Amino acid sequence: MSLIRRFRQDSADELKIAVLAIDPTRRKTGGALLGDRIRMNAIYHPSIYMRSIGTRGATGEVPAALKDIVCAMRLGGFDLVVVETPGIGQGDAGIVPYVDIPIYVMTPEFGAQSQLEKIDMLDYAELAIINKFDRKGSDDAYRDVCKQVQRNREAWTQSPDEMPVFGTIASRF
Repeated sequence: MSLIRRFRQDSADELKIAVLAIDPTRRKTGGALLGDRIRMNAIYHPSIYMRSIGTRGATGEVPAALKDIVCAMRLGGFDLVVVETPGIGQGDAGIVPYVDIPIYVMTPEFGAQSQLEKIDMLDYAELAIINKFDRKGSDDAYRDVCKQVQRNREAWTQSPDEMPVFGTIASRF
């Protein structure tokens, strides 16, 4: 939400933005809680289009029709298409082929440092964002994620602090 508000502000509302928020579909009931629509009311603007999409039987976090939906958004004249996926990362980086800039957003509470080894998206993300950076343990999470990104990239000549890892607090615009 803060990211979309920042794009609006920086573009003087001349940028047409589509937000596609993917929510997992429950296997048992076939339903999807499309809660993003509720919290995204704060970004309502004529140049913003927001759509929640259920995964509907997809084996991963990406619905089968995503490529077509993104193409439709581009044909619809949107300058920026943001695709948000649910709880990906560990063992699944299925969004990567669909986007120009993969970004992984996480919280400081990822568990033990060894859990970072399993987060597939840290291999592919151009940026790693640690949101809720005002929480206890954020500095330790930042250090650990930077080191993991350095290992994943085999960037031994760079310091961990030079890795594209950033702490954010979404409630602070």
